[in-house]
Amino acid sequence: MEIGVVRPHEKKDRRIKHRWSNLALLSPVLLVYGCIFILPFLLLVNNSFHVNEKEKMMWERSYTLDNYGRFFTDSYFLKVILQTFGIGMLVVAVTLLLGYFIAYHIYKAKSFLKTTMITLLLTPSFTGALIQSLGMYLFFARYGPVNVVLVKLGILSAPYNFLGTYPAVIIALVHSFIPFMVLPIVNSLRSIPLNVLDAARSLGGSPATTFLRVVLPLTRGGMLAGSALVFGATVGSFATPAIVGQGKIRLIGQVIYQQAIEVFDWPFAAVISIFLLAILGIVTFALIRPLKTSGGKPS
Repeated sequence: MEIGVVRPHEKKDRRIKHRWSNLALLSPVLLVYGCIFILPFLLLVNNSFHVNEKEKMMWERSYTLDNYGRFFTDSYFLKVILQTFGIGMLVVAVTLLLGYFIAYHIYKAKSFLKTTMITLLLTPSFTGALIQSLGMYLFFARYGPVNVVLVKLGILSAPYNFLGTYPAVIIALVHSFIPFMVLPIVNSLRSIPLNVLDAARSLGGSPATTFLRVVLPLTRGGMLAGSALVFGATVGSFATPAIVGQGKIRLIGQVIYQQAIEVFDWPFAAVISIFLLAILGIVTFALIRPLKTSGGKPS
C-alpha cells in the first residue's frame, strides 16, 4: 500500500491556484470598488494640482502646487480644521458614554423590548440627515421645546436662541450618529461567552467589578469601531452644522461645499478633501491597529 506524498512544488501550485481562484471570485467586487472609489479618488488627486481656470476643460488646465501652499499657510483653514477635530473628539466622547449605556441596556433587555429599543434607535436614521437637522433646528429654536421647558421651570426669564451655539451642534451630531456607536458595542456584548460572566460571578466578583474588569475590556473592539465610525461621520458632516450651527460654527465639510459650489474653486476643494481623507485614514488606522496587534481580542 502506497502512501501519497505531496511534493513541495505541488503545494506551491495548489496555493497559487487557490489564490487565483479567490481573485477570480473577488474580481466583480474589485471592479465595482475601483469604479466607485478608486477612480474618483484618482480624479480628485489630479484635480487638486490644477490651476482654477474655469473657462477651460479639466484636461486643458495647467498644473500647480499653489493650492497646497495656500491650504497649509492660511490660518483660517487651520482654525476650521482644529475646530472640526475638536468637535469630532467631543462628539465621540459623548456618544461613547451615552452609547455604551444604551447598548448595555439593549443587551440586557428581553427579546420584545430589545427589538423595540433598536427600532426606536434606528428610526430617526431612516429620515436622512436633512430631516434630522431640521428637526433639531425646531427643537433648539427660540420658541421650540427646549426654550418652552426652560422658561416654564424658571431657568430662563425669556426664550434664548440656542441655534448657532456649540452645545446645540454637538447635541444634534450626537443624536444623528449615536446608532453608529451603539450597534458595534451591542455586537461586542453579544459575542461575550456567558460562561465567562458566570465564572466572574462565581469567583466573587461584584456586578461593578465584573463590568469593569471583564465586560469593558471584552467590548473594546466595539468601542473602537464605533469611535472610528462616529468620528468619520462627524468631521465629514455638512447638513447638521450648517442648519443647526446657522453659519456661526463651521466644520471642514462646509468649507469644502463652499469652495466647490459657491466659489467654484474645485481644485482647492479637492485639496481640502484629500487632507480630510488622509486624516480620517490615519485616525481609523490608529483606532483599528490595537485590534490587529491583539488578534481582535483585548490585550
